[in-house]
Amino acid sequence: MSHKKWEQICRCCGRCCYEKIDVEGTIYYTSVPCEFLDRNTQKCTVYKKRHMYRPDCIPLDPESVAKGYLPADCPYTEGIKGYPAPVLDDDQDGSD
Repeated sequence: MSHKKWEQICRCCGRCCYEKIDVEGTIYYTSVPCEFLDRNTQKCTVYKKRHMYRPDCIPLDPESVAKGYLPADCPYTEGIKGYPAPVLDDDQDGSD
């Protein structure tokens, strides 16, 4: 799949831009967004240079997607059998 088509899969929900913690192999989303997430548009304000500004920003490629960093309803996870979706923080509703 071309890079352009891969990027077009994203529906810009912004949930991948929330801080995550790993507790004994289970990924949990927190209610803390990355400082570069524009919460009005749900887009990264430094997208093309995000890895320069946030070296810990996980690349959205097939290998990292399969590790379970994205929500179960993310288009990138579609078709991954047994996808280990992260647990969402009950306080995260996106309305802060």
